[in-house]
Amino acid sequence: MTGTPRVFISYSHDSDAHRARVLALSERLRRDGIPTDLDRYVNGTPPDGWPRWMLDRLDAADRVLLCCTPTYYRRFRGHEDPTKGKGVDWEGAIVTQAIYDAHSRTARYIPVLFDPADEPCIPEPVRGRTLLLPEFGAGLPGAV
Repeated sequence: MTGTPRVFISYSHDSDAHRARVLALSERLRRDGIPTDLDRYVNGTPPDGWPRWMLDRLDAADRVLLCCTPTYYRRFRGHEDPTKGKGVDWEGAIVTQAIYDAHSRTARYIPVLFDPADEPCIPEPVRGRTLLLPEFGAGLPGAV
């Protein structure tokens, strides 16, 4: 990777407040000159549908931020009601496979915590990696 990394942000639609935090993170990165892809920037449904949109964004990303919450963890692991959270379930399967294919030797996937209490909600394939703790999220310090 050379130059500024392109970032895809993976998150669960837990609440309006959580969606606002994720959007604020994306906007902060964009202000800092880092291009981000986030579903909130899409008007309506993408022409090829959400599954292909997610695949294309994951392919294009140099880094993928995983915004970890209890809901995100359940959906990433496929432990959610099957009628809810299909996006995170799909992204979780793709991310897990990519880490497996890389023999766990990748720094591409970065867990994000808006609340330190959510640390147990980091999916197993990315535990032990460097965390991002956004400084504007509930009084958290900067990146760790």
